[in-house]
Amino acid sequence: MAGSANKPKGQAGVTVITCTNRKRQFKSIFQNFDRQRHAPKELIIVVNHDRIPLQPYLDLANRCPNVRVYREPGRMPLGACLNRAVRMARYPYIAKFDDDDYYAPYYLTDILQAFKRTGADIVGKRTHYMYLKGSKSMILRFRGNENRYVSILPGATLVVKRRVFDRVRFTGRRTGEDDQFCRDSLRKGFKVYSAGKYNFVAIRRKNTASHTWTMSDKDLLAHHVKIPRVRDYKRFVHRRPGGTKP
Repeated sequence: MAGSANKPKGQAGVTVITCTNRKRQFKSIFQNFDRQRHAPKELIIVVNHDRIPLQPYLDLANRCPNVRVYREPGRMPLGACLNRAVRMARYPYIAKFDDDDYYAPYYLTDILQAFKRTGADIVGKRTHYMYLKGSKSMILRFRGNENRYVSILPGATLVVKRRVFDRVRFTGRRTGEDDQFCRDSLRKGFKVYSAGKYNFVAIRRKNTASHTWTMSDKDLLAHHVKIPRVRDYKRFVHRRPGGTKP
């Protein structure tokens, strides 16, 4: 364990949890967390690998407030690692960040506003942007699912009221744990809501075989809306509270 977390103040705190087995992504994890303008916040990292050195994570954690680092063996399924991180959380909202996507500065602010507007129990972004590094293209996935209740959300965008975890857990599996979590939550009577599409980009690496699902750029472009002339995807999705551009 590393870093120190202050005692939570109020009810608006967010615990960001990230489980990772890719050592090249460790800086991205910290950058996404540090970039968030919402406060209070904390970060829990679970390194789900037996041989990845922890020292780079520990060095950065010691320079960042409210960061803790744990290791779980590589044989442990992702769902079990996520449950471990949830147990360590100190704040009333828990946000699952992936280690290789982009979360804009107002991402958490955006999501917390959706909670206040709707009274939902789980909020994310069913409609979302994805940047394909291989073809240098931007697409919009699942158009038409903004600002509405839904049955499923991308795992990288899940933000959950902590009380939900009193009745629902991630399943002990290596894939599909996010979809199952949403289904189980709905069965328990919890409300799942898709917020607006901005302030988040899913990043599709050039080597698609390194992803859990291996759909090609060609197939993604064929099934989703291509956004032309996007030179800087970070600036493109960046929105202040209220939806204004920076």
